[in-house]
Amino acid sequence: MTSAMTSETGFTCRVLTGRYVFMVLLLAFSGITRAADTLHIPRAVKPPVLADYVTGVPANAGVEITDFRQRKPGDGIPASQATRAYLSYDDTHFYAVFVARDDPALVKARVGKRQDFLGDDYVILELDTFNDKQRAFEFFVNPYGVQLDAKRTEGQETDYDFETQWQSDGQLTSDGYVAMLAIPFKSLRFRNQPVQTWGIAVGRLIARLNEASYWPAITQREAAFIPQFATAEIPEQITPGRNLQLMPYTYMGKSRILNKDGNPAPYWEKQSKIRGGLDAKWVFSEAMAIDMTINPDFSEVESDEPQVIIDKRYEVLFPEKRPFFLENSGFFQTAQPLFFSRRIADPKYGARLTGREGSWAFGSLLINDDAPGQQLPAGHAAFGKTANISVLRVQNDIADGSNLGAILTQRKLGNMSSQVAGLDLQYQWDQNWLITTQVSASKTVDADNRQSQGRLAYAEFKRTDKNLNYSGKWLSISPEFDTRLGFIPRADLRQTTQTLTYLWDVDEHPWIQNHGPQITAIASKDHQNTLQDWSADSAYIVNGTGSTVLEAHLLNAYERYDQFGPGRYHKNGYLLAASSDRINWLSFDLKAGKNEVINYLPATGQASQLGDSRSLAAILTAKLNAHFRVEQTLLWNDLRLQKAVADQRSGSMIYRDLLSRTRFSYQHDRYWGLRLVLDYDFLKVNPGLTSLAGGKRLNSDIQVSYVLSPGTSFYAGFADRQENLRLLGNPLYLQATDKLDLHTGRQVFVKFNYLFQL
Repeated sequence: MTSAMTSETGFTCRVLTGRYVFMVLLLAFSGITRAADTLHIPRAVKPPVLADYVTGVPANAGVEITDFRQRKPGDGIPASQATRAYLSYDDTHFYAVFVARDDPALVKARVGKRQDFLGDDYVILELDTFNDKQRAFEFFVNPYGVQLDAKRTEGQETDYDFETQWQSDGQLTSDGYVAMLAIPFKSLRFRNQPVQTWGIAVGRLIARLNEASYWPAITQREAAFIPQFATAEIPEQITPGRNLQLMPYTYMGKSRILNKDGNPAPYWEKQSKIRGGLDAKWVFSEAMAIDMTINPDFSEVESDEPQVIIDKRYEVLFPEKRPFFLENSGFFQTAQPLFFSRRIADPKYGARLTGREGSWAFGSLLINDDAPGQQLPAGHAAFGKTANISVLRVQNDIADGSNLGAILTQRKLGNMSSQVAGLDLQYQWDQNWLITTQVSASKTVDADNRQSQGRLAYAEFKRTDKNLNYSGKWLSISPEFDTRLGFIPRADLRQTTQTLTYLWDVDEHPWIQNHGPQITAIASKDHQNTLQDWSADSAYIVNGTGSTVLEAHLLNAYERYDQFGPGRYHKNGYLLAASSDRINWLSFDLKAGKNEVINYLPATGQASQLGDSRSLAAILTAKLNAHFRVEQTLLWNDLRLQKAVADQRSGSMIYRDLLSRTRFSYQHDRYWGLRLVLDYDFLKVNPGLTSLAGGKRLNSDIQVSYVLSPGTSFYAGFADRQENLRLLGNPLYLQATDKLDLHTGRQVFVKFNYLFQL
């Protein structure tokens, strides 16, 4: 911890009120316990071989598990298809082999690269290696052996960005499929003890039936997931050993890009880039690791998924993609995200320490960022300086499914600084109720040494059950709260959100599994108690087999928007949605609706107006065979004038936006792949009604990839951008055209990284 952060200790303590401290102490002495029989894992005579399980089960296969029970749709009833799992271990690995019975013609599976088998059948191994009922490693394998790994944390979204080293294999058989997992102990974290006692669960998903089954039975009638695991024992001391990983990468590229902000004229920028960097990990005990980076990988090989971002009042979230920041990112996550790593735009080096000791988990991050100093005006005292960023997180497991945590973040740039400190509590009240609370405070010092302080408070009461689900949230953010390192799109806010869902089970219908209403109500005020907005979403939902979901929403809302003149807007609309994966080779996700929307960016001199908006979002995926797939994403929306303005009649178009992404993917095997992505964006605007700038753009991106494992991969690609522009004159100037006449950017690159594991 830096001295500056240490000096904030008193400031941090003042975050908690007396009532909050009393509640934490009260809850720390209570909890939920669960008794379970112990599963004894035997030592493997030899490492299992997948071929030995295709026609039978070899002798000494390990402990056999057969009693898989449905979690959904039929909570607690036997799985519809027989599954057997065989577990064992040796000095270096934990092994799991699954024999899954089914009609092979009905099994949904395809060859894909690592982490990519959405919509397939798969089997699951989950390991709570500290047996703390809080966190678990998850390992998934589809029938072709394609692997996916993740980290599950109670009360949080599953972290699918987690990646580690392990081996898998899979094969379709005449009566289903078999799959094998070999997890190196080097890839896990656990206590150094003579006997290992872990939480464990194994599962299977049958995609066409939307059926998830587990051993032991894991019911939807309880909010907690990991506390329902069985207890497994490895009856001798094992160790991952010391683990040193080095992952250098090299990026080489050439580009030619038209700089349209040139003064006085646009000009071509040509660049040849060779960049290298290094990520390193040292696991210096069974439960502690240091990660370091120099010139971290910027992950240029994958672009952001298309989102509608025009005419939005608040910031839109784009997720992190850089490998160094994805590692253990879930540990720094809080209910209201006080640390969002994408705020760090241009780091040069950094280090992270994470680990566990008893019931305590801790993590810290130190990193720099050149971008903030470059974004300041040239005459600013901190212009060109580097921002230094530090994050500290600690958490104590006070009971099964319950924990108490603290987080500190700091950014220093020249004589400017900002600190945020917070405490958070997650408490499993009983089998159904989960309580989450968070309090935070910020302190900011600007270039003139002026100080400001802000506060944030959050609470959620959540009930989870098979049929009745409820979430009640309350959030307060003061106007001065510092959001520089977090993702807090909105300050000066007092907001309550209530969501209630009830689903009736349907047992005899051929494809409907459950259905029922859902109501979501949100109300927001500022700290002067002025109503800012409210919304009510009344929906009816139908869930069916094959991941089929049908939804109908009736929308009512109010919003106050005073930026371009006083505005009080009442909005109404509807949304219809349908998604399904029932057809083996085709899946779709469709949303269509009509709503009243504010024109947040009117033309100069005009006030904001309420307009009629229509929207369509469609995602179609065609799996033409086990290797070839076509994905089409289409986002379309328009906004039309509701009332006449000046010389513009009612019904006049304000803007119309079309986003299209077409992706062709060919995966030769689990390692080699080829893909072509075409991104088309066409924004048509009425300059008499909006200040948005229209235009057309087509990005073409072709790429070949070889992904052996996390940390070892090769990419080569070519990208081209076209726009509806023409370059004319001397000096040069740009003229808008109707067609994609000008190639404004081209790039070719090669990227290689390799994992050395010592």
